Amino acid sequence: MAAPSKCVDVPGLTATEIKVGGIFPMSGQQATAFMAVGSGVQARFHAENEKGGVGGRRLTFVSADDGDGELANLNAARDLVVRDRVFGIIEVSTNADGSGRFLNAEGVPVTGWGITSAWGTYRNMFGYRHSTSPKPKGEAVTRSAQFLKNSGGRRVAVVAGGAAASINVANQFAEAAEALGMTVGYKTTDVPLGATDWTVQVRGMIEAKVDSLYTGLAGVDSATLVGAARAADVPLKVVLLPAGYDDRFAAAFGADLEGAYIAIDWRPYELHVPAHDEFKTHLAAVAPDEFPSQLAMVGWLSADTFIRGLREAGATCPTRKAFVANLRQVEDYTADGLLPPTDFEEVFGKMPLCFYYVQLRDSSFVPVGRKPFCGVLLEDYEG
Repeated sequence: MAAPSKCVDVPGLTATEIKVGGIFPMSGQQATAFMAVGSGVQARFHAENEKGGVGGRRLTFVSADDGDGELANLNAARDLVVRDRVFGIIEVSTNADGSGRFLNAEGVPVTGWGITSAWGTYRNMFGYRHSTSPKPKGEAVTRSAQFLKNSGGRRVAVVAGGAAASINVANQFAEAAEALGMTVGYKTTDVPLGATDWTVQVRGMIEAKVDSLYTGLAGVDSATLVGAARAADVPLKVVLLPAGYDDRFAAAFGADLEGAYIAIDWRPYELHVPAHDEFKTHLAAVAPDEFPSQLAMVGWLSADTFIRGLREAGATCPTRKAFVANLRQVEDYTADGLLPPTDFEEVFGKMPLCFYYVQLRDSSFVPVGRKPFCGVLLEDYEG
């Protein structure tokens, strides 16, 4: 048994260890994509532990599965907080709204991927790059629609399904696209995860005479949809995807997705900074079979934010309360150059406005410019 901490009794804190919980889908339809998150977290903890940990304490990680939805997310959080007595939680999940109220009531600090309304509702929750609107369905932002329009799209198909967060983003895009003067010729948001038959969707795209496509689908689903559309001679000038920034994905589907764009909220590998190399080195050390994928980096960034919170709380004797209060005051978080400067107070409760974009060319990724592309809330758009 680890020696007790000399600090006031704090869950997850001993003289030699800080125990951190993790919540992400490890079963169900999303498991294949999200399993990389845990490897990314472990890689960042490995890097920190090699330097002596935080305040001389080693970071340890215990994860829980929420693949069955929001109730599973709540149960996972309760197990980690009550049974495992973790100090805080790293969460990367479309089901995060299930546990948001509970974790806030318990004063548990949470870092991760801010993609559901809980991240913009509860001040104990910190997205590594951005927050989101507290409104359950979010708020429309012009960014993706403006990017697609700038790239030549005029009549767009919107195809989404699966998690509510993905459907909400697709609906927001459609609203913004019409406000920017484009035509949403075909739209469906009820596609099941893992779909393989795209006959109905492709027919709808042909009948609507669309010239571009926005998807709210998993990477493989998007790739097979685009392949089916192009095989049917749908003249897609612009394709915009929410995921798939992964060299393995590019190698497997690059031919079908030639010219497609992907939005990411961290600095692309092709815009190199030393932190990219550190990530790859430590990922290889803890998970030799894992690839430096988009979600592995999301895990790394979520863990890096947690480590910053511990330091801000006072590495010698951190408390949950100090973590939340002091991290919220940080104005210049960049994860060693992987992110544009983030002010955690300024972004709280607001929709993300700026993302990087990369384009698939010859099965490789090419950044679109060196800076993020930004939009505005649709309600602030003046045309």
